[in-house]
Amino acid sequence: MLKWQRTVEQREEWRLLDRPAESLWRGDILRLAHNPGLGPDSPPLDLMLFEMWAYDDRLGLMILDGYKAGMPMLYFPRESQGQGKMSLETAWLIANWDQWICYFDHMDEAGSPVPLPIAETVVIRRPQHMPDLNI
Repeated sequence: MLKWQRTVEQREEWRLLDRPAESLWRGDILRLAHNPGLGPDSPPLDLMLFEMWAYDDRLGLMILDGYKAGMPMLYFPRESQGQGKMSLETAWLIANWDQWICYFDHMDEAGSPVPLPIAETVVIRRPQHMPDLNI
């Protein structure tokens, strides 16, 4: 008789700013310091990197928590990806953070969106679960 078990490894977590030359892949999670829709005093928000349907060469961030769970929050431009791979490059994300990761309804004195604090952003990489076949 065959039995399937799942091999579960520990997840890996690091601050975004600690790895400026990392590639983020589909399924990686960005934990923002605050929910961009609720403002600076809100709890953290988890976003998952996903591939867009019908566009095999585009990536976006999907909301994982709360009322809007499962909805896309944004789609990244192609220049955010690594050369010849489907990854979001942390160097691009860090350099363009102020333009892409902002509070929805909070503006500064000039009327520009206020970016979320990047220093508190954490990347969570969950290992791929591989089935073990016990014979």
